[in-house]
Amino acid sequence: MGRYASITAGADGLGLISYWDATSGSIKAAHCVNAICTGATISTLDTGSVGEYTSITIGADGRGLISYYDYANTDLKVAHCGNAACTSAITTTLDGITGDVGYFTSITRGADGVGLISYYDSTNGDLKVAHCGNATCTP
Repeated sequence: MGRYASITAGADGLGLISYWDATSGSIKAAHCVNAICTGATISTLDTGSVGEYTSITIGADGRGLISYYDYANTDLKVAHCGNAACTSAITTTLDGITGDVGYFTSITRGADGVGLISYYDSTNGDLKVAHCGNATCTP
């Protein structure tokens, strides 16, 4: 538990961590209960051999935005947290039409306030970038 962990400070000032739970094959979020993170609220955001190479940032809406690899479907996915604690999320496939994509993701908030994601396209051996069209990174 805890592979490919990524951390950011949430809009509430508390730590927000995304990570892959290898035992269950899911991506999870941990929202710290205090500034020194002596405890956390843990939530499962997506299941089914997903969550490797996770990266997290806070979007312009103050909610977590997490990029990750979907091993089962060989896709790049993103989860937009439903609240500051990230107890739920809307998940979207960003790239996966052809090939094996989504390795080694890294996400940040761009100058326009929406997600900007770099990742590796294993099929073509390319570095790729995805720019979200909105705060939730949904079509």
